[in-house]
Amino acid sequence: MIFDHIGIFVKDLEKGRELLTSLLPINEFTGPIEDPGLHVIVQFCTDASGVRYELVAPFGENNPVAGVLKSGRNILNHVAYRVRHLEMECVRLREMGCVPLGKPAPAVAFGGKRVVFYLTPLTFIIELIENDE
Repeated sequence: MIFDHIGIFVKDLEKGRELLTSLLPINEFTGPIEDPGLHVIVQFCTDASGVRYELVAPFGENNPVAGVLKSGRNILNHVAYRVRHLEMECVRLREMGCVPLGKPAPAVAFGGKRVVFYLTPLTFIIELIENDE
């Protein structure tokens, strides 16, 4: 597993960018990426120490963000890792008591590579990103 990013749910990307840059030494942003399949719009940024963040905002109906924002919980939503063998990592996480929050699905932000989210026994979320490199 190779660390990729920390995901933060925001209501609006522009306000999220403004707040994050006022809080952290952010020095680089990608452009926004719309993903109608996952019902989110995302934007990545990197801080001065090289840590990468993903701002995740709702995009359309039935998105995974709105309910979380309404509850005010799990806003710092997930820690993401790239994995070489997605299915093997899914099995390993299940064996360790992690619960899948959906099925692997292609993500526009990762060039169509599949992503999947797991709730861990420590009650934080891990995102696995398919990586064939």
